[in-house]
This record gives sequence, structure tokens and C-alpha cells, in this order.
Amino acid sequence: MTQPFPPPATRTRPARPRSSWALPALLALAALLVVPACSAPTDRAADLPHTPPLVGAFIPSGVWNDLGPFKALEQRLGGEFVLAHWYASWDTPYDPVPVDDVLEHGRIPLVTWQAHTQTLPDIVAGRHDAYIAAWARGVRGAAGVVYVRIFPEMNGDWTPWSGDPATLRAAWRHVVDLFRREGATNVRWVFTPNVTDEPRTAANAMELYYPGHDYVDVLGLDGYNWGDVKPYIGWRSFEQVFAEGYRRISRVGPQAVWLAEIASAESGGDKADWIEDMLRSTAFPRVEALVWFNEDKETDWRIESSTDSLEAFRNYFEAAGARRGLGAASLASTAPARSNIAGR
Repeated sequence: MTQPFPPPATRTRPARPRSSWALPALLALAALLVVPACSAPTDRAADLPHTPPLVGAFIPSGVWNDLGPFKALEQRLGGEFVLAHWYASWDTPYDPVPVDDVLEHGRIPLVTWQAHTQTLPDIVAGRHDAYIAAWARGVRGAAGVVYVRIFPEMNGDWTPWSGDPATLRAAWRHVVDLFRREGATNVRWVFTPNVTDEPRTAANAMELYYPGHDYVDVLGLDGYNWGDVKPYIGWRSFEQVFAEGYRRISRVGPQAVWLAEIASAESGGDKADWIEDMLRSTAFPRVEALVWFNEDKETDWRIESSTDSLEAFRNYFEAAGARRGLGAASLASTAPARSNIAGR
């Protein structure tokens, strides 16, 4: 989870009707499906403002019990998530069950692998090599591509791996090198700082933690709209939350960008409108995917926190569902990672 943002700017967009765009988009997509293959390209898909980002979610216990929680929410939404996200600890051995189940159900695994009790110097010194290598061998046996986040939100002082960019870079490279040595070539590495640096010092800038193009397949950001949950932050639009972080992360490398943790509070504004802004925004053209943090935690971040919020997501799934297959296939490809993602 992320920490406070600066005081909010005023909202710059009026609220829009939440279901006005779903039907035109559906009609446009339906028309495309019946055009003969030899026809010239059309611009009917322009009813959607852009190629919509692929959508994933973290749902508590979502990747267990045959993906039951995922399927239940997907049934209410009338579509499928592309990415299934969950958290794993360095204090436990690799568990193939969630990875295998996610792949078998046609979703793409995104694992946040967190070293809460292992120090960066110990990782660099090789004191956890046997554990890391065993994890690599486990992932190597998966039947598809697995996306892995290590040391997320490293520029946030609430994480134990924050505060020492040089050592984190070395630890990151050490982990990736071990995976490569073990032949785990189906892993894609996701670099996800917090959307703002905390503390906001030059020595803690997100850019300093970046381990290099050869060690990162996807760039990312974690960010939340806290609304009235934290009054000193207040309500922030989707673009206000991510604009500065996106500008900075886009300069780090050429890879595609994921919003790897994203959610909005209900209180303080219109969450459904916030979701539609998020899904329709063209402000961040390199955003390939977003992963909703679907948990009632500090506040009710869930998609289904209200009927309107659920409807906003459902409308998006209806309008963009026909494009899901091609995008998901690009993420699931076993082709070399950087050419697969950055070239999309």
C-alpha cells in the first residue's frame, strides 16, 4: 500500500454519465467483427478513446480454491480479468498451486514476492541463494509466463528494503541472475516504485533504485486515491494521482508501464466516475495494464464497494471485452520479454 500524497488539487473534470459509452463501443466492436477479412481497416473502434488497458486484480484468497473469488467477481462483471495478482513471502517455500491454477484458468500470474525479514546486504552476500534458487526452479516448472514483483514500493519508507538504492540494485540483479542461472526464462520482472517518493529527498528518488534495462521487463507504479480516508490528502482524480509518477517512470526505460496497485476510496467524491476516468483516460499512453487492489482494508477499495462502482467496471468489460484476447496473448508470450512487452 502507498503512503500520503501532497494536498490535492481541485478536480478538473465534470462527472459524466456512467453508462453512456458502453453501447456505442459495443456496436462499434460488433461491426468490426462482421467486416470481411479483406476489407480496408476502419476507424469504428475509435468509439473507445484508445486501446484500453488490460485489467487485473488482487482479491484476498483469490488464487485459491480453484480461483473461486476471482470467478465470483468476474461473473458479476460479465468479463474476465487478464492478470491475477497475489502476494508471497520469502519466509515460505515456492508454492506451485496458485501459479498452476491461474495459468490453467487462462489468467496471467502476477506475484509480489516480498522479503520482509531478509536484509538486502544478506541477499547480495548470497546468504539466501539456496532459497532463491529453489524458488527459481519452482517457477521454471510453470506452464507459462509468470510476472514477478520484488522489492515493490522501494522508495517508500514503510518497506524494509527502502533507503539504500545501491544495495537494492545489487540485490535485484543478484536475484535475477540466480533465476537465469537456474533456467527460469519464463519469469518477467516488474519494477514498481510508489507513485511518490517518501521521504521526498534526492537520495530516495525512484529512479535511483532502477537496476537497469537488462533486469526489468515491465515498469510500474503503485498509487491510490485516498479520498476522505486521509483528509490531509483528499480526493484526487486518476490523472492527479499518477501524472508525476508516470512522467518520471517513463523516462527510466522504454518498457511498457503497469499500474500494479491501484484503487479508489468511496468517500470524498464519486468512485464510479473515478473508475471511468481511469479506464477511458488517454493521458498515459504507455500504460499497458492496471491491477486493481480489491480489498476492504484501510477503506473499502473493492470494485463492488457500491452498485455504481461495480457498474462502472462492468461497462468497461462490456466495451473492451472483444480486445482482451490479443492483449492477453502478448503478455503470455514466451518470446524474449522486453521485445514482447515494449513493442506492443
